[in-house]
Amino acid sequence: MVRMRLISEAYQEIKAADPNTALTMCALRRLVNSGVVPTVTSGRKKLVNLDVLLAYLDREGQAAEPSSDGIGQVRPIQPQ
Repeated sequence: MVRMRLISEAYQEIKAADPNTALTMCALRRLVNSGVVPTVTSGRKKLVNLDVLLAYLDREGQAAEPSSDGIGQVRPIQPQ
């Protein structure tokens, strides 16, 4: 079953599952308005698939882990 939620409801569910989450309502709205997280419009309201949102947040958390190939890591500046 698809769990469609308003942005505020999706935020409340994430906050209930993890009270110490760093995700803010503003950041969630930014993700939705930029199109990173797909939505369905019903009148003036935007509905978010909660499962898709959670999968996106989980995927981004995994991408933040350091990789062994050195890509995305800070490297020292070589003196000239």
